[in-house]
Amino acid sequence: MRADKTHFSGLGKKDRRALVRELARLEREEAARRRRRRRIAWRAGLGVVGVAVLSVGTVTIVSALQPAPALGPLNMASDGILFSGNGKTVTAATTVALESKEAPETNPLDTSDGMLHLVAYVDYGNADSATFETTNGSTLLSWVTSGNATLELHPVALDDSVNQNYSTRAANAVACVADASPDSVPAINSALAAAQPTAGASGLTDAQLVALVQKAGENDTSVADCITSSGFGAWVADATGRARASVPNSDVPTLTTAPLVLVNGKAYTGPLDDASAFESFVKSVYAPAPVE
Repeated sequence: MRADKTHFSGLGKKDRRALVRELARLEREEAARRRRRRRIAWRAGLGVVGVAVLSVGTVTIVSALQPAPALGPLNMASDGILFSGNGKTVTAATTVALESKEAPETNPLDTSDGMLHLVAYVDYGNADSATFETTNGSTLLSWVTSGNATLELHPVALDDSVNQNYSTRAANAVACVADASPDSVPAINSALAAAQPTAGASGLTDAQLVALVQKAGENDTSVADCITSSGFGAWVADATGRARASVPNSDVPTLTTAPLVLVNGKAYTGPLDDASAFESFVKSVYAPAPVE
């Protein structure tokens, strides 16, 4: 679900980018209003156990409680957030929010364009995910910044049973940032990986997640509220379930462990703490653009 391309007709590159950002801002505001309406409806439902219907002395209780739909964050219509660079900065692709139970959009994979297409499925409660990021994360980001690679980041929660929901809560924090300030996600991703080894069995508390996000430079109050209210917790569960069922554009059919790192569609299976081994793998699958 992306902005209608007809909006871009006749616009220069700078104007198209400004229009995309404005459309994304409007969508963020509308998504926030929808979340507030759902919370109000949910709280109202908590005060009403049922509706009494009297009929010939018979009282029928109808439950008024329904779970809130799992609306996804803005800029993650593929269940991941896609980054590209221009030689100086890294910018997130903007998309509208994924509606509840809507199938995610798959970003196309074109290995003939001479670029590296990197995809990472990350569980922030998983020590292996942290190891890969702390070993290779800055290198990946430098490739993206230079304009030689794209990176699609998928936060997932595979390990909740062993870390008291920290995987979900941390992935939710990333989704909250993606929704409000998508270009800040790489910094949050790095900070979460750096914090994982000392986070303890239960991970960071929600208050500590808010502090981590703020220390990494994201001070939007809506992000803090989203983290403490688990604004995208249900979406994290749905997105993880979809990844367990299918991994698009990959030689791995389903997500079974994290991290899963794909380079031009091929999964890296080497040591996670060996930067040289990863770079050798990248070189082995890299496809230069054909000379015209």
